[in-house]
Order: sequence, then structure tokens, then C-alpha cells
Amino acid sequence: MFRISLIILLLAVCADAYGLTVSLNGSAEVAEATVTLGDIATFDEDTDLSRALASQPVGQAPSPGQEITLQASSIIKNLVNGLDQYAPVQWQGATDIKVTRSATVVSSADVLKIIDTFIHENTREFAQAKIRFIPSAQPLPFSLPSGKLTWQVVPSDPQIIGSSRFSVIFSVDGRVRKNMSVRGQLEVLAQIVVLKGDVRKGTILGPQHLAMTVQDISELQDPILNPREVLGKRLLVSLQSGKPLAKHQVEFPPMVKKGELVRIILQRGDLYLTATGIARNNGIANETIRVQNIASKKMIYCRVAAPGVVEVAL
Repeated sequence: MFRISLIILLLAVCADAYGLTVSLNGSAEVAEATVTLGDIATFDEDTDLSRALASQPVGQAPSPGQEITLQASSIIKNLVNGLDQYAPVQWQGATDIKVTRSATVVSSADVLKIIDTFIHENTREFAQAKIRFIPSAQPLPFSLPSGKLTWQVVPSDPQIIGSSRFSVIFSVDGRVRKNMSVRGQLEVLAQIVVLKGDVRKGTILGPQHLAMTVQDISELQDPILNPREVLGKRLLVSLQSGKPLAKHQVEFPPMVKKGELVRIILQRGDLYLTATGIARNNGIANETIRVQNIASKKMIYCRVAAPGVVEVAL
């Protein structure tokens, strides 16, 4: 009985002599750029010493998705040098520790989907068109640190249609981590208005002049998608048959012409007055022009309301 009690006493004394026990793990996964002892080890006690040791850096983490090996001997040597002689620590466990950095993997398909989504969300005026981005080469996959992933897409052309490159900026937890560009061709197949035959400058366009056809409009400037947009407008340039019409190539003819006699209307509540004047500018519907009152010779500003009719702008 005495012998058993002595053995228990000796074991207790030895345990107190060794103090804290640190067990090094054979592998660990970390999220941060710096590896701490707490990332790769466990402690048999929760004390000020164990918590302080757990916070100590023991090496740099590898790149996201990569792996490195840390030597236990080097870690212990560096930490022991800073320990007080009255803070005994027992070290045990693995001699080599494999450390892997956690990562978010972004695939080629992920990048192209991000670009495709951006294009379709920002080209709603071409909802009836078939739009697709054809990359010159598949973007390479890559790894980013773990965290909240966000991105921003920047087209080479602010109008998007006509872009030959899309830049994608990836951020993790609000910090920019990757900036890449993907080149390619943006194909936009849509029905557009073209001319049925050769049409001269100055022609007032009617249904007999117009036709619809499907074309890639990615390199066209201001194509017209609806024939109603140009009916009754005047062609500013001569165009050949089959040529697409652009918005800058047509204009409404003036509803009121410079030098034309017009009827001036002033209406305000129950007050209704009319007079005759001379238009001093050409004007299309709802445009404000200068008109000279024939009776008073005064120049007033009026809104074009109808052919030969203007309203005083109040």
C-alpha cells in the first residue's frame, strides 16, 4: 500500500514539473496569411500561458490552395528561447506539420458566367436580341483566400455593345485580390431596320422604304430596332438598298418652318387668346422656337403644338 502511494506521489510531482503539454498535429488548414501555434497544436490546459503560446506566429502560410511543411524542431527552438525558465512546457506530436491554406477556387466557367450575367443585366434595351460573348481563349482558373467574395465587371466600351474586352475585379472581404481581363467578341444578333431600295437624302421615310433583317449589331452605331421610330422622319444622307439605318441619319422634318405664318395661342385658365405671328426658327413637335407677333412686333417664345400652330411658353 505504501509503495502504491509513493508511485502516485511521484507521478503527480513529475506532471507538475512538466507543466503545460503542447501536442503538434501532423496537418492543419489555415485561412490567414500567418500560421500561429494555435493553428497547428492542441494544449492540455487552458491558461494564460497556453493562450499566449497559441497566438505566437510560427511561419507564413502558403498561397491559397497550396501546401507547405513546417519543421517542429525549428518551431520549438524559436518558442523555447522566449519562454521563462519557470514556465516548463512539454512538447510532443508530429515532427513535420503539413499546412494547407484554405481557398475559394474560381473556375473558367465561373468567370464567363459572371461576364454573361453582367451583359444581360445591362442590355435590357436589347431584350429581343440574342447576345453572347465568345472569348478568344478560356480564362485560367485561380484560387483566392477564403472570405466574402465580390466582383466588379468593367466593359471596354461603356455602352457594352461593341466591347472587345471585359475586366473582372475580384475582392475578398472588401480587399482587391485579383484583376483580370478577358478578350473576345461580343455577338449581338437582332432585327434591325434597313432600306428596301436606294433612298436619297431628304426623303420622308414611309413603310415602302423600310424592311427588317437580322444582323450582328455589335459594331453598328445607334441601329434602329423598331420601324415606327423612323416613320415620317427625313433621311439626312443618301443610302443604298440593304443598308442599316442609324438614329443619327434621320430627323423629323420641321412641323413649323422659319418665315411661316403661324397662329399663336395663349391659354391660361379661362383666358383664351389668339394672334398671328411669323416663325423665326424651324421647329419640330414640342420644340420651343422664337415667334414674332405681327401686331405688336414683339418676339416671344412658343412651343410648336401642331402644323402652323404654336402655344405661348409660360
